[in-house]
Amino acid sequence: MTPEVFLGFFVLPALAFSLGYFPALNRLTVAFVSPYARADVRKRLYAAAIDSLVVASGGLFAQILESPWWLAFGALYLLLRDSMQGQSLGKLVVGLVVINLETGRPATLRSSVRRNLLFLLPGANVAAAFLETITLVRDVQGQRLGDRLAHTQVVDGLGVKDLVKSWLEWWMSLWPELHRARRPKRAPVRT
Repeated sequence: MTPEVFLGFFVLPALAFSLGYFPALNRLTVAFVSPYARADVRKRLYAAAIDSLVVASGGLFAQILESPWWLAFGALYLLLRDSMQGQSLGKLVVGLVVINLETGRPATLRSSVRRNLLFLLPGANVAAAFLETITLVRDVQGQRLGDRLAHTQVVDGLGVKDLVKSWLEWWMSLWPELHRARRPKRAPVRT
């Protein structure tokens, strides 16, 4: 890659995005006052790290297997990650949910695309990762620019721990029934 291509394809878009980021963020003031509490920032960063590992794995597989399909997988995951009941793999693990502030329901496919499109813009995606992290830490409701564009917010929700707990409670409630059904009937003892 020549320096001119690198400059034109990565550096200039990153600079343009960085210069326009905070003015755009200020223009997109929250249209809906959220009744939801801000999600824990550490949980959000852990979820982002897990999601980044999934995307990086796609890039690694693309390089090892010399297949662009893995790059497409990583890009699609990045774009659509919050569309499954408002949870990406990382958010599911740490117990977070993306909700639509207009409906109060988990994010949809459309919300996920609007929320994550910034991360697919070449060059600007690196600046977006940095600036979005700063914004979610500093914002009162934890909303980054992508959240404001999609009218979404990340909140605490059910995660793997909660799903395992509910499954164990269900299983333990069945255990006495299963145990009773397996117990053989004893013949009366004669004296």
